[in-house]
Amino acid sequence: MHGPRRFTDLFDGLPGISTDLLTDRLRSLETAGAVRRREVRTPVPAQLYELTDRGVELARLAGQLARWGAPLLPDIADAGDRVVNVRWILQSRASRYRGGLPDGDVHFLIDGTDELTLSLTGDFARLRYGHSEATPLLALEGPTHAVVTLLSGADELDPLSPDVAVDGQTELLGPLVAALRG
Repeated sequence: MHGPRRFTDLFDGLPGISTDLLTDRLRSLETAGAVRRREVRTPVPAQLYELTDRGVELARLAGQLARWGAPLLPDIADAGDRVVNVRWILQSRASRYRGGLPDGDVHFLIDGTDELTLSLTGDFARLRYGHSEATPLLALEGPTHAVVTLLSGADELDPLSPDVAVDGQTELLGPLVAALRG
C-alpha cells in the first residue's frame, strides 16, 4: 500500500522469497485483479506494480488480520535472529493511529537506505516509500534495531541517544510513539 513499486523493490522488501515465487504471486494477484503493471519512462524506464481498488481492499483486510494476530507475536526483544522489517511495523502502527498530532509528515531513514514517510492527516496516518518535499514535523534516522526499540516505547533506548537521530519538533516524539501504539 506504499505506492507503485518495481519488482526489485518488492523483492528487497520480502526477505527469503525467491524471484520465481514472487513472480508467481504477482501474476496471481494480477489475474485476481488486485495488482496491475504500469510502464514508466522517467526517471529510468521501469515496470511498476501497483494496487488496484480491489488490491487496496485486500490490503485493508490483510491489515485487519495483522492487527488480530499482532498480540500473538513474540516481543521484539525476543526476536533473536529473525528478520524484523521496520516497514511492516510502521504500516501496522499507522493503521492504529487515531489522531492527536498536528497534520504533517514524519520522515524515517532506516539503516541509511530505506526512506519512508508517515503522513498524518486528522485521524489518519499513511505510510509510503520515499520522502516528501515538505519540511517534516520530525525526521528520524537510525539502524533497524534502534528504530524498532523506539517505536515499541521501550524505556531502554533514550529517544535522543546517538542510536537514533531526531530532527524537527522533538517534543512530538513521545506523543507520536504513544499514538502509534494505539
